[in-house]
Amino acid sequence: MNFLAIFQPHLRLIYVFLCGLIVSTMTHISTLIILNLVVLGGLLIALIRYRKSLTSYFKYWLKLNLFTLLVWLTLSWKITEQGLVLNPMGIQLALLITLRFNLILSLTRLLLIDMNESLLLQALCRLPLPEKLLHLFVLTVRYISVLGDVHKKMDMAMRARGYQPKLNGRTLFIAAQRVALLLIHALVKAEKTEMALKARGFQLHDVKKTQDKS
Repeated sequence: MNFLAIFQPHLRLIYVFLCGLIVSTMTHISTLIILNLVVLGGLLIALIRYRKSLTSYFKYWLKLNLFTLLVWLTLSWKITEQGLVLNPMGIQLALLITLRFNLILSLTRLLLIDMNESLLLQALCRLPLPEKLLHLFVLTVRYISVLGDVHKKMDMAMRARGYQPKLNGRTLFIAAQRVALLLIHALVKAEKTEMALKARGFQLHDVKKTQDKS
């Protein structure tokens, strides 16, 4: 029996929120290191259990940890009368932020490992939140999906044209254009999606009824 089956999807969202609050208050580095190792081990077991790709998770982890790289670059140094020197307190703070970030990331991935877009929407609608906020969450999840689809299509089109990113101004210019086009396409598709939903008489309580029936 899957150990996550004892948790309802909407309860798991609450657990993720509570875990984030608890982890953000931790200050002991040794405790955070131990928790990171334990949760990471459980996550690896869950990924194998659900036959998820370890490579895709590593890429996902690597992309999100680019933020921690910026934290290390900015906090590890300080300007003094002698010039640019290492900042021990900044290094400790950067390590603390990195450990917290990775622990929250692993916990979120572990608790929501088997939740797809439809299940996530149903779980959101069971939370005791205002109807307008729930409506916003529903549309946000939909728009993120649309954004991901457009990103994949643009990536395939650029590869088909032989695009190879390099460390130069041209690559930065193309990357800026790509982000702009990505946002424009996503906005247009999101507007079309919203118009289609309204044309079909979409209401938030329809999602709730579907969840209750299931």
